[in-house]
Amino acid sequence: MRDVFAETGPLRARKWLVLSVASLGLGGAFAFLVGMARAPFAERLLPHDYFRHALVGHVNLAIVFWLLLSAVVLWAANFRGENPRAGFPLALLGTALVAFSALFGSGEAVLNNYVPVLVNPLFFAGLAVFFAGFSISSFGRVREAYDGLSSDDMVKNGLSTAVFVSAVLFAAVVVSSFFFAGKANGGEGKHYYEKLFWTPGHIQQFLNGSLLVAAWYTLARTPLKGGIRFWGFLKTANKSLIFSAALLLALLFFLDPADRRLKIGAEIIYGAGLGIPLFLHIANITRQTLRTRFDYKSPQEASLAFSMVIYLFGVFIAYAGFQNDTRVPAHYHGGVTALTLALMGCYHEMLKKGGREIRFERLARVQPYVYGTGMLLFIAGLFVSGLLGAPRKTPGVGFTENPVVLFSLGLMGVGTLLAVLGGAAFVLYAAATLVNGRRGE
Repeated sequence: MRDVFAETGPLRARKWLVLSVASLGLGGAFAFLVGMARAPFAERLLPHDYFRHALVGHVNLAIVFWLLLSAVVLWAANFRGENPRAGFPLALLGTALVAFSALFGSGEAVLNNYVPVLVNPLFFAGLAVFFAGFSISSFGRVREAYDGLSSDDMVKNGLSTAVFVSAVLFAAVVVSSFFFAGKANGGEGKHYYEKLFWTPGHIQQFLNGSLLVAAWYTLARTPLKGGIRFWGFLKTANKSLIFSAALLLALLFFLDPADRRLKIGAEIIYGAGLGIPLFLHIANITRQTLRTRFDYKSPQEASLAFSMVIYLFGVFIAYAGFQNDTRVPAHYHGGVTALTLALMGCYHEMLKKGGREIRFERLARVQPYVYGTGMLLFIAGLFVSGLLGAPRKTPGVGFTENPVVLFSLGLMGVGTLLAVLGGAAFVLYAAATLVNGRRGE
């Protein structure tokens, strides 16, 4: 892993790292407001009208932006080339515009899936310029990523896969915008944004999957002392992520996102093209790490263990099936927070590899446990309450008097609090290390 703080071109990667941590911190603050607005008793203290705007801010900053920014950071840390200069100013401006719009509740909040929006010019401008900045950074990695697809370094292989999935994601945004441009006010309302972001949102999950592969193998280097083996077909499994993303994009030319056939096709592609490769990587890493002694004081090892457990929990919910209730956010939080926790461990690794003395080291050691435990409680609470019919994207608890649902939502509230504290702990020690961390030996 390269030193992203070196006094050369890669120094620009530090800016991306700082921006990613800031985006996660802001998104976590919105998450606290969202979670408390659904928790018994606490919901009475918060304005329900702001719930929808806070949810838009949380999803975009703590999920979409944070994960895309982290991809750029990991590319800078593991590839030889430099980040294109034009990407960062656009990403910074886009993050600021989206955060500003959500903070001040500007525009109508539309809670469509994947990229919920605020119907406000500043918000849409923020989305556009941010994605432009990210895309510029991903295009600058294509040549090196082409060679990386055949690399025996599974970290670089996974990150190379992510570059090409990012290219498919860019194409999906362009194609989807072309198909649905001008229809926002054509009587479709919320359905317009659902269709607009449906394919790009699904394809980003393949990008998240490739980042999970890279992050897991990065973290596995610690217990395995760098001696990671892998089955040869896993490189082909990584390429299947690119193929599956492209196949999903191709279906958009023939089927409308509202068509049930496309949804069924996406579920099949997900199960075969995303689920199976990640299961194989989990099996490969687990069979090796189980032979080692777990170091509970290592943030990397704790992050790896919690990340895999949370991911499997989220996937179990998907395979078990769900309706349009709180099991939906329980499922996708399993996927995205598994990646978030893995990335937190990778950031700790990068800070140390960069020669930085980790500030609040004790806090850094317990942070994965607090965040991981909180997310497990959060997902479990949403899952159980969803089984009993709790609706999603709804503040308050006025829809039920079922004590089991109330208990589950209370558990979700406790999990939210722990996860926010764990996220805040990460932001604190990472920011303090970036700003004041002294050079180690």
